[in-house]
Amino acid sequence: MYNGIDVSSWQGNIDFNAVKADGIEMVYIKASEGIDYIDPDFEKNYANARAAGLLTGFYHYVTARSVSQAELEAHHFAETVSGKVSEGRLAMDFEDLKGLTVREINRISWAFLNAVERYSNKKAVLYSDAYNASNVFGNRLRKFPLWIAEYGVNEPSSNNSWRDYAGWQYSDDGRVRGITGDVDRDIFRETMLDNVTEPAKVTAEKPRHTVEYVYYKIKSGDTLTHIASLYHVTIKDILRVNDIKNPDLIYPGQIVKIPLAS
Repeated sequence: MYNGIDVSSWQGNIDFNAVKADGIEMVYIKASEGIDYIDPDFEKNYANARAAGLLTGFYHYVTARSVSQAELEAHHFAETVSGKVSEGRLAMDFEDLKGLTVREINRISWAFLNAVERYSNKKAVLYSDAYNASNVFGNRLRKFPLWIAEYGVNEPSSNNSWRDYAGWQYSDDGRVRGITGDVDRDIFRETMLDNVTEPAKVTAEKPRHTVEYVYYKIKSGDTLTHIASLYHVTIKDILRVNDIKNPDLIYPGQIVKIPLAS
């Protein structure tokens, strides 16, 4: 087992030599998010963590609302970490689940994780809190090891398809020398490591940009602002494809078409 942390630009400037001196052996670093965002501290955190002699892994925050968006995000993740050494599997952090059905969540997850492996020549791992691991992410995803988040327990829940874990995020308010403020604390097992020791590399071209549509049935209390936020689109996008003249006049039961750019 390895004592670990996971970090992003949220932690600010990190002294990784002090982190290692405090007993940390492995660090997961946020690389990217969505189809084009790169964590502003990714390059610095990676370089300094390697210089300090820490094992490294990378994670991507998924915002996809369709399979094609998931493929595009996977390519962006692979492109971001290309050429960099990662002892850890490439991790999918899919927490932004609002507005999606369980079936949609699992289709997006399956597409993203398989595409990450296909595009990067690296193995993937699924990050999830205990509730979603038990109630949302399905049995088919067991192909990929589980990095589970559960706090205030002696051992994480095994009431899920995996029955075991590769990584356990056991605290979100840990304290480690070299980091100002809270940081996630983890335990990583050997199964969190990738058996490919070479740097990640992009092995396929970027998927084609397309626009696909999903249909949303308006519920009482919905606003276009709320609907747009669920699907990461703009109100203007929704107005345009539905020919809605007044954004304040929508009705329960009305079906609106949502354009998902990818």
